Amino acid sequence: MSNPTQLKTEPEHQYQAGSSGSGAQPRVLAPIIVSVLLSAAWIYLAFFKPLPRVEGLLFTSLAALWCGGLFTAVTASARYWSQQPASLGPLRTDLARCSLASVVFLIFIPEYVARVPPTALRSGLLLTSVAILWFALCICNIQRARGKRLQVKAAHAFGLTAIAILFTAVTALAIRKYWAFSYVGQDLAYFGQLMHTTLHGHLFWGNLLQDLLYSRPVTTDFAGHNSPIMFLLLPFYAAAPSPVTLIVVRNIVLFSCAIPVFLIARSRMSTVTAYLWVFAFLLTPAILYQSVFDFYPLTLVALPLLFAIYFFLEDRFIAFTIAILLTLLVREDLVFVVFGLGLLAIVRRRPIKWALLPIVAATLWAILSFLVVLPKGLHGASFVTDTCFAHLGKSPSSMLHNILRDPRSTVLIHANIVYLKTLLSPTAIIESVVNPISSLSIPYLAINLLAGGGRCITTVIYAQYSVIPATLLFVSALLTVISRQRSSRVAKAARLGTRSDNAAPLLLIALSFCSLIFVTGAQQVDDLREHPWNPEARKVLALIPADASVAAPRYMLPHLANRDCLYQTHRLLEYHTAHYEYLILDRDWEHINAAEQYAAEYKAVISDASTNPALQTIYSSPQFLVYKDPSMHGLSCWPGAGIHRGQP
Repeated sequence: MSNPTQLKTEPEHQYQAGSSGSGAQPRVLAPIIVSVLLSAAWIYLAFFKPLPRVEGLLFTSLAALWCGGLFTAVTASARYWSQQPASLGPLRTDLARCSLASVVFLIFIPEYVARVPPTALRSGLLLTSVAILWFALCICNIQRARGKRLQVKAAHAFGLTAIAILFTAVTALAIRKYWAFSYVGQDLAYFGQLMHTTLHGHLFWGNLLQDLLYSRPVTTDFAGHNSPIMFLLLPFYAAAPSPVTLIVVRNIVLFSCAIPVFLIARSRMSTVTAYLWVFAFLLTPAILYQSVFDFYPLTLVALPLLFAIYFFLEDRFIAFTIAILLTLLVREDLVFVVFGLGLLAIVRRRPIKWALLPIVAATLWAILSFLVVLPKGLHGASFVTDTCFAHLGKSPSSMLHNILRDPRSTVLIHANIVYLKTLLSPTAIIESVVNPISSLSIPYLAINLLAGGGRCITTVIYAQYSVIPATLLFVSALLTVISRQRSSRVAKAARLGTRSDNAAPLLLIALSFCSLIFVTGAQQVDDLREHPWNPEARKVLALIPADASVAAPRYMLPHLANRDCLYQTHRLLEYHTAHYEYLILDRDWEHINAAEQYAAEYKAVISDASTNPALQTIYSSPQFLVYKDPSMHGLSCWPGAGIHRGQP
């Protein structure tokens, strides 16, 4: 069988300046008119809509004339840049079509017709992003027409350096966020506690959530998810026992996704273009924000999943087998995407082994996970997070009935629509759904959207739930562009009608950056700041012995993760057993960053502590209270040991 994605040598990407219809009179007017109209519509909505209508239309018209004049002038400059008469017409056409960078405005028009329009700062950043995209497209097409290209070694040097800089920057921000107590805390602390307890003899036991989120305490994370991938994290945590280690390792894995993305793109494109595709992936909001979000093992799936797709495309069966097995090890629900790869092999009429292996592996993993591992871990308990779908109904039949009867209030809610828009925008919406790979994301999108109206954060673009669909949709967009003939309508549209292969990834980079503009707000900036109460919080943490059981505000929990017994104070009354020697209370509820429904419970905890004779005050200030219960010293919180508190 011939290899469908045979790597091409670098010289094959060197286009001749006089190709693509050099003898024809270029049509430059149409793209400029379309671009001016799109720009004018957006400029009016972004800046001049609040003005009286006549004034707003007048200023918009002036802006449109300025844009049209600029586009026309740059298009006319083709005569200066063209080195051969034969290349003049095509270059003029390409420069005119570069103005179609304004389609970015079109994709973000919905944000400007919403009830609350974006701020002037966001609009200014969006305008700047589109201007930079237009300028970059012009440069790429001029360089192409002049036959100039970056040497392979230089491309690798620039690409790898830029990736290293981006990795260093976001990892530094993630660590900064840790020291600023800005993580929600409970999940990062939970996985740190899992690493600690496993290294000390209890297999992925973490009372922080396992004593809270189930109908009765369980003793392993395998009660919630079948994630053997966590075993691979243990050596790193043993070498550096801190939740920061999990953050750094997670980011290394995320940025290692550059390798399979580069290889997929490089199979059909030049080195420079492949690196641009890499940055288009790394800057996708659902991917980039994972590098500064709480740690979840699910995030690690992007790397083996991308390699599985790459090896599938390259017909490398043994490597494909290893990749899908690693994908399954991340979590039990990865059976959907692995099973889907098997179906895709059938559709593409691959040899039977390509279909049989993923289908059988996914089926066996599902049986092992759902019928053996999870029931064994639960040991008769029930998982409280079933409430993710509780708003849909009490049974599968009632859920289906409610969805069909009233989809607008169950699935097509505003938050879900915004989530889909944010998820699809970085891949130009249409590009990401053309390739069959996109169909593999349907189960995960369905889960996220169905749970989106409930108490879970499945439709928060920063959350780990978006990693799988974002990865699959991006690969779909990439394959849509590189797997088609350059003359196809889809390929031309992805390049905005120009002849530069760099246009498609540059467009996606711009879309990702513009999406980041709209999903990044004051909260994300505030997370990186040192707050006035931070120094005192560190002083309070220094009062807690390394092996003592403790209940604390959840933003402190990652700093206390390496112990057997750990509790979050705003839900302290909900634990089945609460054996804490130390109790840390923050008097300011706003610092807890929890749903308002827990505020009353937190006040009750503060009130009860002040009257509990067993608790000794060891620290008190206008901001913090720290209590100690000597009777709890050395008491185990393993289920069945010590005092049983029961349900509140």
